[in-house]
Amino acid sequence: MEKIPVPVHIGDEFIREAVEAAIAQTLQPAAVERAYPGHFTVTADGEHFGRENTWPGLDSWEMAGAYLLLGRERLVLDYFDFVEASQRQDGNVPFAIFPAEEPPGGLDSFLRGLRYPEDAYTFEPRARVGQPVHSDMSERKWIGLFDHWQPKANPLTVLAPTCFILTASEIMGRTKSESWLREKIGSVDRAGRYLLSRKSENGLISGAGFYVECPPRNQWDGVTQCYVVKAFRDLAGLHRMVGDPRTAGLWTARAEELGAVFQRTFWRGDHFAEYVHPEHGVVDFHGLSDVNWAAIVSGVATEDQVERVWPLLVGEKSLWHGDMPTQLVSMPYGYREWELNEPLPFEKSTGPLYDVAAMGRVWFLESMACLRTGQHDRLWDSVRKVCRMGQRHGWYWYERYHPLQVWDVFPAGPRGYCEYPAILVRVVLGNPDVFSK
Repeated sequence: MEKIPVPVHIGDEFIREAVEAAIAQTLQPAAVERAYPGHFTVTADGEHFGRENTWPGLDSWEMAGAYLLLGRERLVLDYFDFVEASQRQDGNVPFAIFPAEEPPGGLDSFLRGLRYPEDAYTFEPRARVGQPVHSDMSERKWIGLFDHWQPKANPLTVLAPTCFILTASEIMGRTKSESWLREKIGSVDRAGRYLLSRKSENGLISGAGFYVECPPRNQWDGVTQCYVVKAFRDLAGLHRMVGDPRTAGLWTARAEELGAVFQRTFWRGDHFAEYVHPEHGVVDFHGLSDVNWAAIVSGVATEDQVERVWPLLVGEKSLWHGDMPTQLVSMPYGYREWELNEPLPFEKSTGPLYDVAAMGRVWFLESMACLRTGQHDRLWDSVRKVCRMGQRHGWYWYERYHPLQVWDVFPAGPRGYCEYPAILVRVVLGNPDVFSK
C-alpha cells in the first residue's frame, strides 16, 4: 500500500509522531476499498462493525474529511456515490449499510429496525481513474438501516442525512468541482428537505440523540439542532456555488428559524441545556454538555453567550477527566431512570450510559470551538493529551473513554477505532497556521 506523506508543517515533533501513527496504523489500513471503490472500515483491522459494512453517519463523515486532507479525493468521491445510491425517495439516508445478498444477522436485536427486503437496493460502481484493481466493481445488493433498535426514541435517525450534506460541502471545499456539484445537488437537497420534514410542532428537529444512543436523549437533542443549522447553511452555500441564490436564501432562512427556536428553548442564562424530553421537558441536570460546544461551532451562540459560557467550559476540569478530551457531560452520575434506553426484547452487551464518556465527536466540537474563539493554547493542550492517550496504547485509540472514580479513564470499544485518529488529522492537518509553530 502506498504510504501517505504527512505535510511537513507540523512544528511539534510529538504531535507529528502521533499524526503519522494515526495515518499509518489506523486510517491507511482502514481504506481497504474491497467491497467497492471508496469503501473504508471504521476500525483499523476491519474486524469490528463488519468488513463490508458502511456507516454513513458521523464516523464516515469524520473519516472522509480526514481522507480529503490526505489527498484521497477519488476515494471520497467513490464513497459518496455509494451512499447516494442508498438514499430513499424521501431524501433520508441510512446510518448503516450492509450487504444484502442474504438477510443480515441481528434482525431480532440491534438490526430490528431494518426493513428487509423492502429497503434493499443494487449498486454498481462507476469507473474512476485511480481505483484499485482489487475493488469489487460488480453490481451488488445492499440494504440501508434507517431506524434504531430503540423504536420509541429512535436516536441517530437524522445523523446520516445531516452528514451527507456536510460531506458534500467538504468535498466542494476541497475539489471546487462545479460539475460534480451540479450532478449531486439534487440528492443533497433532498437530504435537506428530509431534515425539514423532521421538524416538530415546537419548531425543533426530532430524532433524539444526534450521535449518542445510550442514553438516547429522547427526543430533541441540542446537538441535533446545531448540526442541522450548519447543514442548512452549508446547503445554502452549495446553491450559491451553482448560481441559485433564491434557493440559497430559502435554506438560510430555515437555518435562522431553527437557530432562533434553539436559542429560545435551550439558553439557561449562562449555558445551554442538553435536550428536550417529550414528557419531562428541558433536561439540564448533567452539568455542562456537548451542546455548548456545538452552539459555539455552529454560530448559533451569540458573542455575549460565548463570553458567558466559555469561562465555565474551560474551568470545568471534569470535561477532561483523566486528561482525555472531551467528556460528553461534566456530571456523568446524575441520570434518571426515564432517560435510559427503553425496555428491550434482547440482551444488550453495553451499559445504559455507554456514551457518557470522552469521544472523538465531542473533542471535535471542542476543537472547532477553540478555533472559532481563537483559543489556540487550549487546542494545543487538548491535542497533546489525545496524542498521549494514543501513545499509551501503542499509538491506537479506542471508541470511548469512560470516567472512573479516580483521575483516570477506562478505554472501551475496539482498539484501533478510527474516530480519534480521524479527528486528530482533521484538527492538525486542517489548521496548518496553528500547528506549524
